[in-house]
Amino acid sequence: MQDPNKSSAQKALLLFSTPVIVLGGGDFDPAQLREFVERGYALIAADGAADAALALGLQLHAVIGDFDSIADRSAFDPNVQMIEIIEQETTDFEKCLYSIDAPMFICFGMLGKRVDHTLAAFHTIARYGAQKHIVLMDQVDMCIGVAGDFEIDLPVRTRFSVYPLHPAKFKSSVGLKFPLDGLTLDVGKRIGTSNVTCAPKVQLNCAKDFDDPYLVILPRTHFGAILNKLY
Repeated sequence: MQDPNKSSAQKALLLFSTPVIVLGGGDFDPAQLREFVERGYALIAADGAADAALALGLQLHAVIGDFDSIADRSAFDPNVQMIEIIEQETTDFEKCLYSIDAPMFICFGMLGKRVDHTLAAFHTIARYGAQKHIVLMDQVDMCIGVAGDFEIDLPVRTRFSVYPLHPAKFKSSVGLKFPLDGLTLDVGKRIGTSNVTCAPKVQLNCAKDFDDPYLVILPRTHFGAILNKLY
């Protein structure tokens, strides 16, 4: 199978000029999901998550996956695009990402409930986060896939975590209580969780030889700042 990273532009089946919502099978806040759907963003379900959207009465734009988890395909509105992708080299979340071209992916149900699915979601950001703007939402936090330098305005004393998906080399940082100056973050060696902002502007400056994706984890209440940053 061709590497989705190299062929995502060719394989994109759905094109959007606004952010899209991707729903997975993990935990999510139905009220929060409904709020984002009411913004007018298209809702895409990863395989069996379509049943959860159907149960909530939410209008789906498309369902993407290998269709091994959907209870009854005939239950969906005929206007919903059912995109079956049978390859087994990627997760249904990955299938959604390489099948869609959009400026931002707001993802619910990718965290919680099953640890293996959460880890798979982080793997997906490690694989696609340099090409696509991906935000994973849960009831408390949001995990933002970042590649390269990062800058954002946040209130002072905002919880701010940096978590490496690859060895993450930082030249300097601004606005954090515990600076990242000259540090390499690497799982099992050093991570950057539970930091806090000490100035209204935060800057992460990566080393010149580091451009792989990493996670910035923030309280979900600051989604507006992320939306302004990424879209």
